[in-house]
Amino acid sequence: MGRLVRLTEQGFIDLVASLSRAARGPRGAGWRPVLGIGDDAAVLPSAGRLHTLLTTDLLTDGVHFRAAWTPGFLLGKKALSVNLSDIAAMGGVPRACVFSAGFPRRTRPAYAREVARGLADQARRHGLAIVGGDTCAARSLFLNVALLGAVEPGREVRRSGARAGDGLYVTGALGAAAAGLRLLKRGARPPGKGSAGRRAVRAHLDPEPRVTAGRLLGMTGLAAAMIDLSDGLLQDLPRLCAASGTGAVVEEAAVPVAPAAAAVLGPGGARRAAIVGGEDYELLFAARPGLEAQVAHLARRIRVPMSRIGQIVPRRRGVHLLTRTGQYVPFAALRGGFRHFPADA
Repeated sequence: MGRLVRLTEQGFIDLVASLSRAARGPRGAGWRPVLGIGDDAAVLPSAGRLHTLLTTDLLTDGVHFRAAWTPGFLLGKKALSVNLSDIAAMGGVPRACVFSAGFPRRTRPAYAREVARGLADQARRHGLAIVGGDTCAARSLFLNVALLGAVEPGREVRRSGARAGDGLYVTGALGAAAAGLRLLKRGARPPGKGSAGRRAVRAHLDPEPRVTAGRLLGMTGLAAAMIDLSDGLLQDLPRLCAASGTGAVVEEAAVPVAPAAAAVLGPGGARRAAIVGGEDYELLFAARPGLEAQVAHLARRIRVPMSRIGQIVPRRRGVHLLTRTGQYVPFAALRGGFRHFPADA
């Protein structure tokens, strides 16, 4: 039976998984998923030629966003984007979603309309249907989306497929969302439509999920394991390694830093944000040795940068950052990433 010593996101999820396994009874009894709790999405069997993917994410005012600085349209859009990122990390295609929303009584109707408009606009952009939902009054504004996707049997990209010797890659560049959050917390409103500050704020408020990249990394078999960087490299890489039973070494000099982050935080601050920040929603994946040229070809084809940032190593070596000065620093010694609970560590 599971135990919950301290309330953290992963701790509570692990507890639910443990209790769920205990309640299922003997093997072979009842319906079972292809893949349950522990990945970016569950994989469910279906009668057709495709398996169903199912994921859900919750955004709560004061934890995941601040309504005071988040336009309603971008909040609705991001609520769907963070779920699309999970489907991308599984190599799937988004199909349909349902939502739940809670609004404080002080919420202006115009703001709620903009939330709905952002949700609907992002659904149209990605060709998926909104098929149901529920709303209620709440003390804090929240928005939850559950998203259904599809993937060919055996083609889903799990966190557990990496092995020692694989290359470690990331799409895009990192750190801009953390830089944008820093500006928002300071109350800054960056001037100029094309300013670095405005780009950083946009990266935080309006991340673009890598749906096409994830789908093609899965279809081509290039990604042996994959996870989306919602909570940041510092937190999400150890999760991939734990699922795969491996360690990893990340080369600090190889981590792509977003130019907007460098402009806002300076070179040193931007490098740190790229490693310990969160909310970039890029894809982190492992690829077998010898596939470097194929990964580079796919990146050029879809115009999405894909950078090799390190290597998967045996579990006994742990998860480390190789600094620019040649030091190996355990990820466990670093602090950062997105915190769902103040007690998260």
